[in-house]
Amino acid sequence: MTVSLALNTAKDGDGSEVPDPAKLLVMAELARLVEDGGATMRTLKPGLRELRLSTGEVFHLGSTAVTRIA
Repeated sequence: MTVSLALNTAKDGDGSEVPDPAKLLVMAELARLVEDGGATMRTLKPGLRELRLSTGEVFHLGSTAVTRIA
């Protein structure tokens, strides 16, 4: 599964999107976890993903927040 690294939609004044380095780092590590088989990820709706760890924890990844579900 390929996890796209989302960009921050905050504008820097010239109309272009500015990447959020912290978010890119976290998403890259989550993508590695999925690729290594330690988790699965699916899109629930635009802007909301569900991350299920192989240990049973479930998280919803929003555009600005992470919520632990179980």
